[in-house]
Amino acid sequence: MLIAALLWAGGVAHADPLFEPPVIGKLRWGGGANDAWTAGVVGEARLLGVVYVDRLSAWPDRQRGIEVNRPEIVAGRIGGVLHLANAPLSFVARADLAELTQPRWGGYRIGAKVDAIADDLYVLWRPWRALRLVIGRARVPWSKLRQYEEVDLPAASVPFTVDRLAPDRRTGVMLHGDLGALAYALGAYEDLDALEPRIVLGDPSSDGQLLAVGHAEWTPIAPMMGSNPIGKIVGARGPRPTPRSDPWFDTARFSLGLGVMYRRRADATNRVDGSISVQVKWSWLAVTTEALLARDGLRNQFAAWGQIEVTPDDRVSVYSRAEWDGGAGAAGEWTVGGGATWHATANRRNGIGVLGWIRRDVDRGIRYDGVTVFLQAAL
Repeated sequence: MLIAALLWAGGVAHADPLFEPPVIGKLRWGGGANDAWTAGVVGEARLLGVVYVDRLSAWPDRQRGIEVNRPEIVAGRIGGVLHLANAPLSFVARADLAELTQPRWGGYRIGAKVDAIADDLYVLWRPWRALRLVIGRARVPWSKLRQYEEVDLPAASVPFTVDRLAPDRRTGVMLHGDLGALAYALGAYEDLDALEPRIVLGDPSSDGQLLAVGHAEWTPIAPMMGSNPIGKIVGARGPRPTPRSDPWFDTARFSLGLGVMYRRRADATNRVDGSISVQVKWSWLAVTTEALLARDGLRNQFAAWGQIEVTPDDRVSVYSRAEWDGGAGAAGEWTVGGGATWHATANRRNGIGVLGWIRRDVDRGIRYDGVTVFLQAAL
């Protein structure tokens, strides 16, 4: 009955995938009609300039500490992708060398250092659109913005709330696929302190052992990123408004997401998180919002975030974001912020932008404000 229900919900449209390998750019080989493979180099770099921050402010990448007048390399990914043409297999290996500059790098355990650098190291078996298998270290597509590469996000970063609550990468096994208008992902991963770099304060995975996730996304009207498979419309990836070349640009469309995540800790305690997301795109406007609910032992927690982005031109985006994290600190934290980005290339993965925010600890009234400028480049 469950399979029948999923197929009924899926309909005949094609949902956007919850997971895809890194996109191969111009540094590629093969891929012709007579070639047995397609291979390429993938890479991205992100440099952060700090204009203003309060003493305890952080960048939303495992609460990375930042300081005024100290530039930060917050991403330095390089790797390769190999797609076989005569077998449904893909191989991905990618390292983030910027982890070596993390202020807390010296405090990581050996296994955590290895996994921090190894962003992606997995095999993808892709026999059918409806069923694909990922084995290895890869993105965990739980929470809406964890379904995208950071290079395709406004300000190239997730909200502070998502940074704390939703794991980025883990090592494990994941099934995912497209059942029509419904995409799904089911995964089981290790969640060990010895292997995973943790957030300093308030990481729900601390003392963890096992992580299991499930997520479904319903997209009933049209692809949210311009085409399926993704990639036919240059610059359409991510949650921002699609370019004007998208045939669905003037069509109001939406997607609904529902996810669940289970954590098992070494002290035999459990935590269950749920996510409910809504995304709307219409013309030059995109709105994404998500509610995150959790049951941690006997404690209920609530968090939510939302963002709105407009593109007066395909090369210019302006965005605003607000969030509430009820599980942070003793009484929660709120954040409001926004910024703008100029995209130097049509794929909108190269450019310069600014992001500022006001962030407060409700109980202690501590300020975590900041203003940053970032420069981003991708192969």
